[in-house]
Amino acid sequence: MANRNFANSRIYTGHVMPVLIDCNFIVDSTNGNGLGIRSLKGPYVQNVFMHTSATPGVGNSNPQTPNIAITNPNPASGTIIVQLQDNYNRILTSGNAIISPLGTPVAITAASTNLTVGVAYVVTTLGDAAAADWVTLGIPSGITPTVGMTFIAKATGAGVGTTARVAPTATAGSAIFQIEGVGDANQMAGVSIQAKGYGAQIIAQCRNASGASGASTIVAPANNTVISMSFLLSNSSILIAGE
Repeated sequence: MANRNFANSRIYTGHVMPVLIDCNFIVDSTNGNGLGIRSLKGPYVQNVFMHTSATPGVGNSNPQTPNIAITNPNPASGTIIVQLQDNYNRILTSGNAIISPLGTPVAITAASTNLTVGVAYVVTTLGDAAAADWVTLGIPSGITPTVGMTFIAKATGAGVGTTARVAPTATAGSAIFQIEGVGDANQMAGVSIQAKGYGAQIIAQCRNASGASGASTIVAPANNTVISMSFLLSNSSILIAGE
């Protein structure tokens, strides 16, 4: 929590009963769970499905229909299916963020000089590096390094430890530039949960500019890419003037 007095503690909107749902997950097309992802986190999100090279797996059932099995329909590469636990009257807007997968971890010793000054790295293994070594590398003094912590390298290496590792982002990053929605998700927002076994459903596609002359193309994100998605929905049928 930020330790400050914000100018106002409210967010104002013209929508009645707005609901913000968010989630994040790791792209993993080869995972044996058959979901195309792993480590789904987010309240009220029932399932996220992507393309899988394994046998399509069974996701989470809906609390209202626990006996209906929801199997990954194994969408084409680059497609994301998000199923919410509940129905909503309208889906107002959405957003997303993409975190690149990591490249190959490298040793941090001064003798190895594996790091490049000015480049961002992520701690992958704390190992036997001393606290002073991490400070030399670029982690601020007084901060305890943890796996997943990011920093900008201030030196090409430090210390004589043998097991500590850091990694840059993968050379090609996530391989995607943007995520776009498909069609009108509102058409699935009010359909009976009892009929289909899940609530509102949103379908999106990942794209980059790998087509001819830089044209947009639907592509699969690199495995281990972390994707965060958020949805602003209305839980009311009341419309305000102007809608």
